[in-house]
Amino acid sequence: MPTPQLIIVIPCHDEPDLLTTLDSLWCCHPPPCPVEVVVVINGSAEDGAEVRRRNRLTHEAALAWLDAHREAERRFYLLFEPDLPARQAGVGTARKIGMDWAMTRFADAQRDSGVIVCLDADCVVASHYLEALHTHFATHPQTPGCSIYFEHPWADLPPCQQQGIIQYELFLRYYVQGLRWSGFPHAFHTIGSSMAVRAAPYRRQGGMNRRKAGEDFYFLQKIIPLGQFTDLCTTTVFPSARLSHRVPFGTGRAMADGLSGARDLGLVYDPQHFHTLGLLFRQVERLYREPDALVEGPEVLRLFLERHQWGAQWAEMRTNTASLPAFRKRFFQGFNGFQVLKYIHFATAHSGQKVPVAQAAATLLTWMGVADAATDCPALLSRYRQLDRAGFWSVGF
Repeated sequence: MPTPQLIIVIPCHDEPDLLTTLDSLWCCHPPPCPVEVVVVINGSAEDGAEVRRRNRLTHEAALAWLDAHREAERRFYLLFEPDLPARQAGVGTARKIGMDWAMTRFADAQRDSGVIVCLDADCVVASHYLEALHTHFATHPQTPGCSIYFEHPWADLPPCQQQGIIQYELFLRYYVQGLRWSGFPHAFHTIGSSMAVRAAPYRRQGGMNRRKAGEDFYFLQKIIPLGQFTDLCTTTVFPSARLSHRVPFGTGRAMADGLSGARDLGLVYDPQHFHTLGLLFRQVERLYREPDALVEGPEVLRLFLERHQWGAQWAEMRTNTASLPAFRKRFFQGFNGFQVLKYIHFATAHSGQKVPVAQAAATLLTWMGVADAATDCPALLSRYRQLDRAGFWSVGF
């Protein structure tokens, strides 16, 4: 049996359409390397009878599918974990089970270079998905991982769901581009169905966490700061835009909350927060060369930095770094994606307001120097997709 170089990991809990995802992978053009796919059908010991029944039916259907789809260079496996402890059960644990299993599948020759790819059981992928993954990691030998380009299909949804998913995806892209414009070097999409990591950094960084939600974001906060993390923009993952209450946040929950009125998907963070972060990031060299320097910026930034004692942390960094590049690296390892998000939440609470997503997205495009007449959300989303696909990265004030 050939040793795999790519292993696709798919957590699956109470999923109605797993076979569509498997069919999508089966129909992919074969890459020039062995591929394995592992599906982790999982449940909690405290799941109700209906969820347990649906998981069992999914398992039976998947077994039948596997019997009908066998190929030497592309093999599919099932792990059935219906009774995980309730305290641990969730998507993080399911991903971890699959990703740890993948680590055992790589032979010694691939133990460092083998690639673990995360997908979800409600996705389909472009026909060249596997080829693109192989090519990307072959042509970027130093990258520890990548974020894979995605698009939520929305054309066939009811109008209310169309509006919600367009606003939500526009927000996701606006947020990442806003951070890139600010000068934050670790700004990437952190979506569990659209990410991949090499085996070596996965092992060295302690593997996947067991969070019930947000596991993708927290996992990539350990991988992205390693440096040379990349975007894979030559293929596409198509995640479902359906509603879900299974996790406290994410696409499905955002859609459900938007339709119920619990959340207004049309309101997002003020772009001014990215401007303020940019002011901070432009002072990194000054903070290194002038030990007694005070951060220049609005009151809300100073309040946040004081509350979290960043001055003391930067003083410690200066003491333990011998050069500006080393200090800069330490600075952004500390003031990472999680801290950036904490600041934006703090600043939003301080101002007490959000702004319409179309207004925010259009404003950011202007700041980025992108000439665009788009003002409505569908047109803006199309423009942001183009920018992400092209790898647009612009910093300026």
